[in-house]
Amino acid sequence: MSPELTSNVPLTLDVKLSVEDSPNSGGVIIDAIRCMKLALDRKIGGILTSISAFTMKSPPIQYTDTEAKKMVEEFIVGRRER
Repeated sequence: MSPELTSNVPLTLDVKLSVEDSPNSGGVIIDAIRCMKLALDRKIGGILTSISAFTMKSPPIQYTDTEAKKMVEEFIVGRRER
């Protein structure tokens, strides 16, 4: 990691998302990023099965929408690690 990224200096990042798939994609990506932040804060690494099943079109493990939603809710409150 470069010294600039580890020196505790405030960082602002502007990101532009351009998709052709759906107008809802932006919100879905924001939800995925928020869940990734939770994982980082909890020191969880690797594939986030519940999050990818709920937010991605082709997740590593496919679940029904109902199952995936429940898994994400459990992840958010800390009852599920991945």
